[in-house]
Amino acid sequence: MVDIHRSLFIFLCFISSIAYGQQITVDDSVTPQSLVENTLIQGCVEVSEISSPSNGSVVGLGSFGYFERGVSNFPFQNGIVLTTGSASSAGNGQNDNILNEGNDSWVTDPDLEAALGITGTLNATSLEFNFISISNQIQFNYILASEEYFGNFPCQYSDGFAFLIREAGTGNPYVNIALVPGTATPVNTNTVHDEIVGFCDASNEQYFEGYSLGDTNYNGRTSVLSATATIQPNVEYQIKLIIADQTDENYDSAVFIEGNSFNAAVDLGEDFSTCASDVTLDGDIGNPQATYAWYFNDTLIPTATQSTFDALQTGNYRVEIEIPLSGSTCTIEDDINITLSSTQSSDPISDYEICDDISNDGIETFDLSTKDAEVLASVPASSYSISYHYTTTEAQMGI
Repeated sequence: MVDIHRSLFIFLCFISSIAYGQQITVDDSVTPQSLVENTLIQGCVEVSEISSPSNGSVVGLGSFGYFERGVSNFPFQNGIVLTTGSASSAGNGQNDNILNEGNDSWVTDPDLEAALGITGTLNATSLEFNFISISNQIQFNYILASEEYFGNFPCQYSDGFAFLIREAGTGNPYVNIALVPGTATPVNTNTVHDEIVGFCDASNEQYFEGYSLGDTNYNGRTSVLSATATIQPNVEYQIKLIIADQTDENYDSAVFIEGNSFNAAVDLGEDFSTCASDVTLDGDIGNPQATYAWYFNDTLIPTATQSTFDALQTGNYRVEIEIPLSGSTCTIEDDINITLSSTQSSDPISDYEICDDISNDGIETFDLSTKDAEVLASVPASSYSISYHYTTTEAQMGI
């Protein structure tokens, strides 16, 4: 039965490859130093102690490399790929065979197993380095791809994968930041997949991109995800990017990390509309050496030099933050579009029901102010005046 399923997959993969045509190219000859310094890092971060203590060189395989999208449809223009097999097999031409590269003489990384609470991993590839950031937040973008997206395998199996971080020189345990958004769940094929009919329900399927997309040689992959960590500015941290096969060397996996996506960051949040007449924007990066400049619709606001800004008008707001770094100046920025005093309501409020009392007269008193807390919890933080109305028209007229 397994052989029949594999034949079916190969046929589908072939069809998908015809539809998409081109694949990414991968160069597995690039050094860890070059991958980090020339591909991964984008200013405002100092790096050192770059190494790859675990990789496929022990069995003659280049298991990490530099990739480029070229004319394919891959989401990232370029970046770094870490695999549990040969990095070259990730692209460079269609391969309809299941990727089962490596063997059990290529072992694992103990930090991965300790962080994820698992055992029995092997064929580990890691890339690690120390860094110092000017911001209180770092982030980078990635995609997990795997041959484990095959048949009903996601219901049972997943390879080990993590981005581990800790403060350098402390000996503290690593913390994994490669998590399903909004949860403490590690990202893997078991935690991110669609429904597999007859075997298991979907798991975080909104982050699953699809099967056999053609621009790589893996059975399936996640959508673009972001790993984010809150840190102390100007403090040295260790980070380890690592992936490994679970249980055996079969059905390889890979993580693709977007080039220039590892950077100090400031986050003003998502664009939004609100019925409030003003909103406080927070650009604080926790660095006392930072200087702040705020712009409204690309025009500098000369008096706005604090880490926060009170927005009183609808439009685009941008903060630019400068910090001295290694004898030069580093700049990070973010922007947000906001609409103030809009007619957009808050998120839907739960129904308010009261049962009649023993008089059965069909009359009860509804104290609508008891819903205020629920209303406030559904809109961005600000100062609001709440009133209740029968219709939108009466609300606009103040009736």
